[in-house]
Amino acid sequence: MAVQWDSGIRALQAGVAAACLVATAACGGGGSFTAAPTQGTSAAPTTSTAATTTATTGAPTTTAPTTASATETGSGGPLETDDAGRRLTLRDFFEPGSSWEEERYDVAGQQDVQGIATDVSSCYGFQREDALELRLGNNFETLELSVAQADDSRSSDQQLTVQVLANNAQVEIRSVPFNEVLTLSIPVEGVNALRIELALDEDDPECSGAVTAVLTDVEVR
Repeated sequence: MAVQWDSGIRALQAGVAAACLVATAACGGGGSFTAAPTQGTSAAPTTSTAATTTATTGAPTTTAPTTASATETGSGGPLETDDAGRRLTLRDFFEPGSSWEEERYDVAGQQDVQGIATDVSSCYGFQREDALELRLGNNFETLELSVAQADDSRSSDQQLTVQVLANNAQVEIRSVPFNEVLTLSIPVEGVNALRIELALDEDDPECSGAVTAVLTDVEVR
């Protein structure tokens, strides 16, 4: 009986040893497992492009020179002796008012007459803005000019009064009806300042409205 028990134990030990041997072979006999390195995927570098705003400065604006119009007035300094015999323009008068213009007018049936003009509506004496002044510098003997009412004047039933002052003294005063041309020749020897003043006839009980007074053929000799 003891022999059988001993034989059984040995058989069991042999089975365990065999199983252990098989297990050892399966486990690789202590070999080591090395994991393959994982290759990381590196992200491509990102380039950030900043938007650049360029302020464009326009080229400097150049203002084209303004051409002087017929209505532009000048200072009209003293006339020189070489101005004698030529037709005077608005620029030759001393500081004319802004209402004066120089262009072509129809007067007393004459077409496109070059003249210097302003609208006159005062029935209460001569107004500064309706006057023109020449600085003659004592250089001349005679002033010649013609005065009329323009054919397109607002009123056609008014008398235009023309007064001429030489060195602040009256040397002429006349009336000009519509559709007539008044020609004047004024002595100016020894005259430095000469004024031509315009107004409607204040003695006319029906004085009203306005006329366009036109001066033409203004010359000094």
